[in-house]
Amino acid sequence: MTSTENFAILKDNSKTFYLASSFLPAAIRYKVLNVYAFCRKYDDSADSDIKINNPDVDKIIEDLKISEQIIKQLKIGIDSDRNFQRLKTLDDLIIYSYRVAGCVGLMMCELLDIDNDNDKYFAIDLGIAMQITNICRDVFEDKAMNRIYLPQDMIDNVNIKNKTDEDKLFEKIEALIKISENYYGSAIKGINKIPFGSRFSILVSLRLYQAIGKKILRNRKKYFHKKIHTTKFEKFLILMKCIGEFILNHIQNKKDTIHNADLHIALKKLPFTNG
Repeated sequence: MTSTENFAILKDNSKTFYLASSFLPAAIRYKVLNVYAFCRKYDDSADSDIKINNPDVDKIIEDLKISEQIIKQLKIGIDSDRNFQRLKTLDDLIIYSYRVAGCVGLMMCELLDIDNDNDKYFAIDLGIAMQITNICRDVFEDKAMNRIYLPQDMIDNVNIKNKTDEDKLFEKIEALIKISENYYGSAIKGINKIPFGSRFSILVSLRLYQAIGKKILRNRKKYFHKKIHTTKFEKFLILMKCIGEFILNHIQNKKDTIHNADLHIALKKLPFTNG
């Protein structure tokens, strides 16, 4: 695939990440486009129940020299959508989120030459936070594909399609968004671990995704009738706030951050985790 094709894949499938990636250095952005295209195409293969067999896509990953352990975990996560089974517990959700999104954070670490294990923990947390946001936003879209990612033990007494259960369901969504905030809070502590040239892009990506969860919490009624997105104006405001936050972080330059191992309790023995 050409870089133009990869660019189109990113633009068509993730406007939020597309915006954030525009602030990456050109060489890094090229690599990120390739990684995103690989993840997108492999994910699409799971959604269509077609086993992907695209040597060009696989060669891209080989050329980028991404750890085989990371790719293996990512594929396990995406393949689980092909043979979908309900996630029973919150720990199952955290493990799934680590595989399909935390591992993307680990891939980013390799592209950005982040070698310190402690620094990688924060990248995993950002991926987990973003995936929980996606799950909370896409509950009804996923249900239409006969998939429910909300942990079974959280919603065993809730009928997603029943209007009388909307209050119960929204309570569970609120709880998950609060959990995602713990992971966003951890991820933001690792921002200054990122090479300076790519730091602003990751900060913007974090704040844009985090804003989706916060908007869900402010729009209970709308949540049940329309998929929640941030508007162009809201994105602009977030971008302006990120500029100020970026400058402040650079001035403070806090780099000695210890990761909260409790966030990885469910991830024991999985590659590159703090467990």
